[in-house]
Amino acid sequence: MHVDSGRVSLRKPEKNGRRHEPGTLCFKHFVSRGLLASTVWVPRQWLAMLLDQFSSFCVLLNLMASPDTLIVNITAVLSVLCFVTYLNDLHMNLTWTAVSFSLVFPLQTAIREAFKRREAALMALAEFRATSTNVFLANQLWDWPGADGWYGRFEDNVPKDQGGKGIKKGAFKDTPLNKRHADRVLEIMLRLMDAMQEFLLVPRRGRGRQEFCVCFSPEKEQVEAAEMKGRNAVLKLLARLHKAVEDLKAAGMPANEASRINQYNMFLSRNFEKLWSFKTYRTPTTLRAVCRVNIQLMPFFFGPYYVHLARNTDGEIIRGRLIFACIFSCLLSTTLVALLNVAILLENPFRPGMDTLRIQEEFYLCREALITVAGEAEVDWHQKVEFEWEIIDNHQGCTSSEESA
Repeated sequence: MHVDSGRVSLRKPEKNGRRHEPGTLCFKHFVSRGLLASTVWVPRQWLAMLLDQFSSFCVLLNLMASPDTLIVNITAVLSVLCFVTYLNDLHMNLTWTAVSFSLVFPLQTAIREAFKRREAALMALAEFRATSTNVFLANQLWDWPGADGWYGRFEDNVPKDQGGKGIKKGAFKDTPLNKRHADRVLEIMLRLMDAMQEFLLVPRRGRGRQEFCVCFSPEKEQVEAAEMKGRNAVLKLLARLHKAVEDLKAAGMPANEASRINQYNMFLSRNFEKLWSFKTYRTPTTLRAVCRVNIQLMPFFFGPYYVHLARNTDGEIIRGRLIFACIFSCLLSTTLVALLNVAILLENPFRPGMDTLRIQEEFYLCREALITVAGEAEVDWHQKVEFEWEIIDNHQGCTSSEESA
């Protein structure tokens, strides 16, 4: 077999081991990882450590910036002062086992289960995106035998000697495929992406206030109504994709090929129902309710321990030890609030956030993928492929050569 060396390049792999990557004092780029990776400038290790530490503090402050933090800190300070002032004799070194069972373990379980749901939702979204691209490609490119040649898809009932693509025969003679079939399917797919994005960004249901505070807020009814509007829009567009397959069958596409496209449509419906389940169902609301209430009440039950911290060996309340007891109580309660906020943020994997799914970005990529593959319809599959970063690299190499000459 002959291989054109001008079209295929073999790159020798880099040897394992550490190497000095070029760059500046603060930043570097990984030349050893390839041309595309070398376009990214990353901070060197010492700067990355400082930036990561600063970012971690910012994330923690963001988690603590909630009304729960203010309330729990007031509760934490009041619990210490109340026990020191009114229950001065009640002091003991309590065990923290109760905190582990009543708070830490439920919070750990809630975060773990919420993260599992987030990963499963991400896989369903990835499958939906991949299937949608293949549904469009099938409607755009799949062809079948015609009356007197292969390209039955393009037969338009105009003789070839008159500038047409050929005349259909048999049962398909009156139903040539519309020239805008691929464009129509593309429009449906883009609208499907719009409907999915709008549906997934609807505020979530399953909150305790939606069950016990219905008389104060119409949130529950509005959320359910918005979800049903999004669901109906998606189902209507999925039904139209099946109608598009019927047009292909009417134009002569073999039944087995049409059945394969309908199977892709079924995959889209299945992934949508998965996303619907992740959107409308939650991990136990009671678990989060127990954690929220216990965090607020815990400082009062551990008041004797804070009095124990505030006393010296002679049994006297020392101002410095009292301040430390208040700070320790606030720190513990604030940390638990931060963990509870992590569980709440992960509870809805589709809400905008740092650790949730980037829905707007994901569906932008869906639309971009559809438009990209649509532009490849007129390109020969065997045409040489040049990557954008290789063109830039070659241009820079030629410029350097000219300057040195």
